[in-house]
Amino acid sequence: MYPKNKLYLTLLSWLAVAVLCGQSQGLSLPAPDLDLLARQDENFNNPRFSAPIPLDIAPVPTGVGTPGNFTNTEGNIYQWSQTFTVPKAHGLGLFIDELDLPEGGSLSLSNRLEAKTFTQSDASSKNRLFTGFLSGNEVTLTYRGPLPESTPFHVWRIDHVYRPDLWADDSTKEFGESNACQVNANCSAGDGWENEKSGAARINVIVAEGVGTCSGNLINNTAQDGRPYLLTGFHCMDGFTPLYDLWSADFEYTSTDCDNPATEPEPVSYLGMEFRAGLQATDFMLLEIVDVDFATEDHYFAGWDRAEGRVDGTIRHFHHPRGDIQKIGVSGPGGMDILTTRINWNSGVVTPPSHHFRMDYEIGSFQVGSSGSAFFDDNRRIRGHLNGGNASCTSGTEAFVGRFNLSWDTGLGDTAQLAPWLDPLGANPMTMDGASLVSKRFVSGQVVNGLNGQPVSGARITYAWPGGSETYTTGADGRYRGERPATEPAFAISGVFREDGPLDEAVDVGDLITIRRAILGLGDLSIEGSVAADANNSGTIRVSDITLITRVILGVSDWNDRPNWLVIPVGFPLDPIPRDIGSAVGIALENAGVYDLPVDFYVLKTGDANGSGGG
Repeated sequence: MYPKNKLYLTLLSWLAVAVLCGQSQGLSLPAPDLDLLARQDENFNNPRFSAPIPLDIAPVPTGVGTPGNFTNTEGNIYQWSQTFTVPKAHGLGLFIDELDLPEGGSLSLSNRLEAKTFTQSDASSKNRLFTGFLSGNEVTLTYRGPLPESTPFHVWRIDHVYRPDLWADDSTKEFGESNACQVNANCSAGDGWENEKSGAARINVIVAEGVGTCSGNLINNTAQDGRPYLLTGFHCMDGFTPLYDLWSADFEYTSTDCDNPATEPEPVSYLGMEFRAGLQATDFMLLEIVDVDFATEDHYFAGWDRAEGRVDGTIRHFHHPRGDIQKIGVSGPGGMDILTTRINWNSGVVTPPSHHFRMDYEIGSFQVGSSGSAFFDDNRRIRGHLNGGNASCTSGTEAFVGRFNLSWDTGLGDTAQLAPWLDPLGANPMTMDGASLVSKRFVSGQVVNGLNGQPVSGARITYAWPGGSETYTTGADGRYRGERPATEPAFAISGVFREDGPLDEAVDVGDLITIRRAILGLGDLSIEGSVAADANNSGTIRVSDITLITRVILGVSDWNDRPNWLVIPVGFPLDPIPRDIGSAVGIALENAGVYDLPVDFYVLKTGDANGSGGG
């Protein structure tokens, strides 16, 4: 009984085989079957504006001067170019992986009117790059810089724009394409909501099947650590193959006042996300932005309310219909009611009864691209997010909104709930206020007994970087968590446990017998037992270890240079037996955008060769 116009993006990829025409500059691809694409869009209510064509092109740095490879243009500057043509295309964009440009090297995508330039710093966390679109049916990709020592990139896909009604090329600016009834966020209806507007973003969605947009909001958590969680709609990726490292979030993509600007605003963009959790029944998805630049400034993280029941008062949401500049939608004073019947979407997805709110608009509307935007109550807290509904500029709009309280913990497991991510402290609050926060970086983990796996409390974990250090102590659950500098790509980490405890704890004649039998070949030591038995820190098991352990048992010696308890990072190689195992371990981050780096430890008692000790 309810409409089925769910805001889906790209369904069903359109595939073609690349045909090389000529050995060097020209690659002409088959004209797309526009009738087929239109039928797919109609059948699946599919608002995609581009479709992909697979490619397999990589320049070879050998054979300089060979057509299609690198040519020496001046001095030590080399160039490689390839032109791509897709008949009937309104715009073209390239996908590149295995990006490994030498220092000083760059890529550019150009047409007759404009060009975009990229360097290695523009790559995603997986060394992939999406160029974005340039208008027309022909573009040229050019490398310029030092001669690479190996293949510097691989072009694996080209997307062609076949829906100009859903995409505006750069010559007309990529904004102003939403319906006339959409209201700019900085009109009077949005007065006093500057914080919430600043935390709302346009999400550029890249999937294997095409390209589209959604909307989302930064959301606060009980640790208030500025971890960049972005709440949006599950259907933004449901049924597709998401390439999250190429997804990006555009903030501050808005007009300065109520009027449409004459020129396009420049958004603040962050590249790369990771999926954290999602649930189809309430259509929520929680992403985490991994761009390292995000932590360089403060951001507003919205509050939330997970109360049950209908929502009274005026509801607002900030969204990007058709990828346009930020707009606002406002309800009447009736707020949102619980929709007690199921929703049958065109995609075949069925929303169970009572999992969504229903809201009527008094100001504005929504369109494709608005999906996932957060709906705020009068207390400026998120109560849900947009899934779909009936959008109209003439006869009124009703929205179906996923209920935040059901997204909290009704799903199965951490990847289907908001609670594990938005309540890392386990405080279980019903509400959380929004806040402007600077994102922090953390190291966290658990310390357990290496023999029985039980949590170890009271272990001290220290991580240090040039100019500073921090130490954190494990609790009853063996866990620790501590902040690390956001700008430091490397640090050293080490642990200490019971350094002042009894030296002969869990060490007795039984350990001496175990070691003696191992030396004589009459018994085996586990790798952990061997590490514990190497009391003199020599890297081998010898009679001298028996002598030192005997002296400790008799109380006439200590462990000399060995810690009383060894605190060892999980995964640290123990074969062959390492020396100075208590020394700090260096960690270098390939992706400094990791906000919570897990480093677990286990403890072993020096001299406890037979494993009788506890933590």
